[in-house]
Amino acid sequence: MKFQTRETIKRLEENIQNSYSLPIFKGYKAINKSGVEKLIDELYANLPDDVRRAREYLKERQYDFNSESNKNIFDVLKMFECTLDEGFPFAQLIIINIREIEELLRQIQNNLPDEILKAEILDK
Repeated sequence: MKFQTRETIKRLEENIQNSYSLPIFKGYKAINKSGVEKLIDELYANLPDDVRRAREYLKERQYDFNSESNKNIFDVLKMFECTLDEGFPFAQLIIINIREIEELLRQIQNNLPDEILKAEILDK
């Protein structure tokens, strides 16, 4: 079972990894802010549908599911957006601290809804 959310996160990571490293500012990268914001918008748009699909899949498999955690990926996405807004604008790009962004990307991965994670595990 493939979820659009997982694919979008992968594209977001690739976008950041493939962005321009700044030799003058070690630890910073210049990224296309509008491109990253489009991917974040995709996450917001696809996440509810992916959770619904995962719940349906778990129900079909007669998997008794109760969410044990209070993880909220939307909070992490909001932090990601705030970090982008704090970056230094340069033409069509924004200069960001790559370590900070990589940590937020890890948090996004770690805060995927339990329904999606369990459906992916059961589908294997």
